[in-house]
Amino acid sequence: MYSSLIRLFCKTAECPTSEALLDYNRALMPPMIPILIKEHLASCDFCGAEVLLLARYRGEPEECVFAEMPEHLRRLAEDLLNGSSSPFVAAPGTAESLRVSN
Repeated sequence: MYSSLIRLFCKTAECPTSEALLDYNRALMPPMIPILIKEHLASCDFCGAEVLLLARYRGEPEECVFAEMPEHLRRLAEDLLNGSSSPFVAAPGTAESLRVSN
């Protein structure tokens, strides 16, 4: 009885992409597209909420700094990706090599 009155709060295939909604907020679209998005927003609570969230998004590019992967972890990852069956030997200074026997 109530299930016909409840709509799922989720993005569907008919929803515009997040990038399109961001462009809509910034008024960076060809003339006809904002009209279509505005019509969609009238019936989609999820996209309406996403537009409100994106209005707070500054949109400035973020600087990402990547750390170099330690050599022993790189070898382990490559071995796992290549399906190598050789056992992993911990590099000096890791927890495995610091284990003290009684």
